[in-house]
Amino acid sequence: MFTELYLHSTDPKISLERMIRENYGLLILSILLHTIIYSSFLNLVSFIFFGKILSSIINIRLILTLLMIMSIGYIGRYYHVKDIYSAYGENMEKARAHIDQFFISWVFIG
Repeated sequence: MFTELYLHSTDPKISLERMIRENYGLLILSILLHTIIYSSFLNLVSFIFFGKILSSIINIRLILTLLMIMSIGYIGRYYHVKDIYSAYGENMEKARAHIDQFFISWVFIG
């Protein structure tokens, strides 16, 4: 579902503006979906260990914080990919291999 978004957000040859413009809907959907998943997971952990879900105020703060972190995260990913690409002397094959290995490792760790 988010493969196209991953490929565009890890393409060092396109501009940040173009990446956002071409993937705006998917970016919003990804950020919202992941915010719901992470906040639900934290509420589940709270329920398992403490027998109650997080309060409304904590959930609001959590959701706002996650929305902000994930929004900034896409911009950070873009610039990180640019740095990797530059470090490999603009060799796209080596940069793509490094980027894919790096981000796939983080997905499995996460």
